Amino acid sequence: MQRDRSSRPPLEGSVDGNNIYFVVGWNHGPVGRYTGVRGPDGRLSGTTVDLTNPSSQASWYTQRTF
Repeated sequence: MQRDRSSRPPLEGSVDGNNIYFVVGWNHGPVGRYTGVRGPDGRLSGTTVDLTNPSSQASWYTQRTF
């Protein structure tokens, strides 16, 4: 069974130098806004907020280098 593409959650983002920004709508309802930077070690890190519940915030980072 193939999913209707029009029902996918929103996705947008950008990269500007070492700065990253993206918004992801998750299937279960929340919409996460992620902002971050690429550090001198090549890893990404930043913060996220659930746009449907702004009191829900967290820090994030990657173990992988970019």
